[in-house]
Order: sequence, then structure tokens, then C-alpha cells
Amino acid sequence: EYVFVDEWDVAAPQAAVFAALSDVRTYPRWWRPVYLDVESGEPSGVGHIATQRFKGRLPYRLTTRTTTTRHEPPRLLEVDVTADLRGRGRWTLTPADGDRTHVRFDWHVYADRPLLRILTPILRPAFRANHGWAIARAREGLEPFAAQSLR
Repeated sequence: EYVFVDEWDVAAPQAAVFAALSDVRTYPRWWRPVYLDVESGEPSGVGHIATQRFKGRLPYRLTTRTTTTRHEPPRLLEVDVTADLRGRGRWTLTPADGDRTHVRFDWHVYADRPLLRILTPILRPAFRANHGWAIARAREGLEPFAAQSLR
């Protein structure tokens, strides 16, 4: 099991941040170079299904399929994850100082790809560092994307 909790503040209103996070089709535009491709219909809240292909700094790519299980604008978005990873992701948004939004991302997943399962005991620190690199890209891209969506 991998459990990650990442938190940061975004200089954009909560509704704009939620809109960016809840529309997974936008991820390749702002979460670069991590998100390579997303297959998804119109965002529809609970029950919405999407397939994502992404990568980190390590030499492998992952595919996940997410199903939205909680969609409570503008504060909570939760998905169940299957495919190369299995588990749950949750975005929790709360107001911060001024017109800022505090973002918390809880990511609880198991590596289901056979090679990742085999390598986990040895490479867990590298996989954690890879996650940290990917989240840093989210931190860099989410704020300007959410702030721009207001214009």
C-alpha cells in the first residue's frame, strides 16, 4: 500500500480550483508533463468514469481508470481507482486567507501492475520520490490554470 497526503495553498477561488480538479479532461493542460492522455466524457459528478495515462520521472507509464464516488462542489471530490493502481483518491478544498484555497490530496493506492508489486519492497523510496515529483508539477500548474479560468 502507498499512502500519500499532500497539502498546499492555491491563489485562486475555491470554485475555480474545484472546477479544474473535477474535470479530469483538463489535467493534461495543467498537470504537465505528468498527464499524457485522458479519455472521458462530460464530467457528470458521481458515477463519472475516466481513463488516464500518466508518468513520473521513473521509466514507466501507468494507466488508471477512475470512478467518481463523491462530488460535493466546491469542497470534496473522491474517486475509486483501478487498473495499474487500485485504491482511492480524495481532493479536499477549504478556504484559505484572502481569495486562496487550501488543497489536500489523499492518495491511498496499491500497485497492481505485477512488476511494480515485485519491485515495491526494493524501490519504495524511489516510488515515493516519483510521487513527490509528480505532485510538484501539480502545484506548479493548478494555480495558474485555475486563476486563468476566471478570466
